[in-house]
Amino acid sequence: MGLSGLIDRADRPWRILLALLCVLLVLVAGTVQVAHNHADGADRHADCPLCVAAHATVHIVKTPAAAPSAAVVARVEALLQAVFPSAPTPLSLFIRPPPVAVVPA
Repeated sequence: MGLSGLIDRADRPWRILLALLCVLLVLVAGTVQVAHNHADGADRHADCPLCVAAHATVHIVKTPAAAPSAAVVARVEALLQAVFPSAPTPLSLFIRPPPVAVVPA
């Protein structure tokens, strides 16, 4: 991004205003939702949209099934011996040869 990117941003201040408006809206809505109270002192009212939104939760429709358990019958230990190659692997199969310089005739 060069100078043209900076010029494009300067030409469009509505993006900054829109971002600030969104941040302000989230702050105001969160503050109102947390700080609101009712005259009768009840925690929630069914007809209050803020109370409904604040106390909305996910309701589990079906109880999840328990994970099946497995009993340990016997412990198996296998000692594997490390097998090392007797000769080193040929590197010519794994390394590309150097490029050949082509001399024009």
